[in-house]
Amino acid sequence: MAIAPDPIRGNIFKVEIDDVEVEGWRYANIPAISTAPEDDGWGESVLQPLEMERGVLPGDTYIHDWQETISDGDEDAGLRTVVVTLIDQDGSDLLRWTFEDAWITYYRPPQLDGASDDIATERITVAFDSMEREDL
Repeated sequence: MAIAPDPIRGNIFKVEIDDVEVEGWRYANIPAISTAPEDDGWGESVLQPLEMERGVLPGDTYIHDWQETISDGDEDAGLRTVVVTLIDQDGSDLLRWTFEDAWITYYRPPQLDGASDDIATERITVAFDSMEREDL
């Protein structure tokens, strides 16, 4: 009898935006896909947006600057390629999701609370034109 492998853990991953590794991510919620039935078969599949949150790092304004580019209306500079790579415990890349022509639709800067010990985080919601999953 063959022994089934352990499921992949989801706690080690990296995020690259236009080939720049952006650090400090707490989570990256890979988009869900929903398909509603219709009278004559399956309806159109709809992808939810990519949601991510990261700890704010001193001097690192990468995400804020990206949001500012979008707010300024620079469509060409605002579209990016986002790559989320799941990594195993040994440091090997396992799965990769690539989001083409991605842009921030929601940016939440750090919420400050003097009574909390939580780290300061920034949260983004990212829309995109296409998503591709690749097994590595």
